[in-house]
Amino acid sequence: MKKYTSVILFMLASTSINAQDKIYFNDDSTLETKISAVSETDIQYKRFDNLSGPTFTIGLENINMIVFENGTHQIINVRPKKIVSSRNNSSGQRRNRFNGDLLAIGSSGPTSISYERLNSDGSRGVETALNVYFNSDVGVIGSTIGANVKYYVGSGGGGKGFYIGPSFSVGVFSFEQPDDDGYSDSFSVWAGVKLGQQFQLSDLFGINLAGNLGTYSDFDVLIVGYSINLGVNFTF
Repeated sequence: MKKYTSVILFMLASTSINAQDKIYFNDDSTLETKISAVSETDIQYKRFDNLSGPTFTIGLENINMIVFENGTHQIINVRPKKIVSSRNNSSGQRRNRFNGDLLAIGSSGPTSISYERLNSDGSRGVETALNVYFNSDVGVIGSTIGANVKYYVGSGGGGKGFYIGPSFSVGVFSFEQPDDDGYSDSFSVWAGVKLGQQFQLSDLFGINLAGNLGTYSDFDVLIVGYSINLGVNFTF
């Protein structure tokens, strides 16, 4: 800071009494002035359009650059470029989330754990999910891997609030056989819709309330399933 002060004082001494100095502030504003004094921490100046008016003082930490009447300039503070981590979006919002929708009620509907990636403004998330399907009479009836698209609406994005979107997965389901022959496993497809409410208690932690409605089929039998899930999420 001392070397900046010395350079500025030298330049001030070399300018004429009517020199016009321009101060460029860190907020991108500019002011035409006549600088009268410089210390290690601030600059005193008069507005060039009112040289008989009051003397103002501004801290050097608020100044980006001074351009003197003769065209020379002195950089006071170099503003670093903003670097946005790939983990965050352009506003600093975290974009990666682990969801665990573990407590569930329903019939032939999914409960899942998933990784969700939010888009740049948090208005949409894409989940990669591992799902287990259950039935109160039989227990676990299927397992799949799939994807859910979640559109966050009515909350300005940010990956929170109400969401709704399609879900699709593939895996194995158990189907009851005719004539009391028990159950057999078949490759099947689940297609449906997922909706719910994402309650973010902090930047890192939240609570999920989700509902799932859809059908699964082995291309021979079509069965409707649903579930209501309560879970947690961790954002990073």
